[in-house]
Amino acid sequence: MRRSFPPSRPSRVLLSGLALLLLASACGTGEAEPGDTAEDTAVGSTESTGSDLAIAVASFDLAVGEDQRLLTGLLSPDRELLAFGEVTFQLAHLGDEAGGEAELTQAVSASFLPVPGAEPENATDAPRLLSGEQGSGVYAGRVDLDEPGFWGLRVVAETEDGRTLEGSTTFAVQEERQVPGPGDPAPRTSNPTIADAEAGDIEPEAIDSRAGTADGDIPDTHLHDTVIADALDEGRPVVVGITTPVYCASRFCGPQTNVMADLAETHGETAAFVHLEVWRNFDDQVINEAAAEWILAGPEAQGNEPWFFLVDGDGTITHRWDNVLDLDDFEAALAAL
Repeated sequence: MRRSFPPSRPSRVLLSGLALLLLASACGTGEAEPGDTAEDTAVGSTESTGSDLAIAVASFDLAVGEDQRLLTGLLSPDRELLAFGEVTFQLAHLGDEAGGEAELTQAVSASFLPVPGAEPENATDAPRLLSGEQGSGVYAGRVDLDEPGFWGLRVVAETEDGRTLEGSTTFAVQEERQVPGPGDPAPRTSNPTIADAEAGDIEPEAIDSRAGTADGDIPDTHLHDTVIADALDEGRPVVVGITTPVYCASRFCGPQTNVMADLAETHGETAAFVHLEVWRNFDDQVINEAAAEWILAGPEAQGNEPWFFLVDGDGTITHRWDNVLDLDDFEAALAAL
């Protein structure tokens, strides 16, 4: 079957809608207004005129390869979030142009993945539309991306009330990933810790942006007392979370940083848990070198966040999660170390 995919136009309106939905469901996370770096939070996102669903492709570093995780946020024209159940992703390779007609070559099921810390309640077997205060999440599917360039994506949802909703968008796929991934050696990062802040070598909010809203106190101290390079030298597995809870464009960072702190308390004997703040100085747009070693590793990396990485005792990255941490996947990966 051939399908027409109009060229996607990046839509800050759609991204803002998704952010507002999460804001409504994430009260108490201590997040401020997102900064101007929100432009690239969802790569290839588009607002689909005249469609049942507006689609934000929420994956950060899509590159050629099999079994790639594709994330999408789905909104109705009234900016309600589609949640729960499964939808169908249909894909077509478009080539070098971000639009046109192409043969659908792939169809996969995609399951709803709630944002940890902002999970909607009262789950249903089939997708349904939610208002913003009820929670947030995306749909995640595993797809094969065998060629670089532009891809068309059609999403079809059979909702709880018997409707069929659909929308289309396009997204870009790179030849190679720009952020370290499974099989790559982990950066041997000499990240600043609470000790550096106490010595006056770095501002507390450069360790965790929430310190700027908490009288200078760095929260979740157990996420900020380990140097990644030291843990790797000891042969210790490491969980690295790169977020900016106060300045996060998608507002996914705050809730997930809180969840990471809880995971560290539960699994601290299995691995070291290290949070890296993105910004050394947000006002001057200076990124922490420690974070840059991970999220700006490639020449075309965009510096998106949040990111989560699992590193084994040999210093090799075994898993990575962009934008939304899959807790079930994380727990299984950690148990397999």
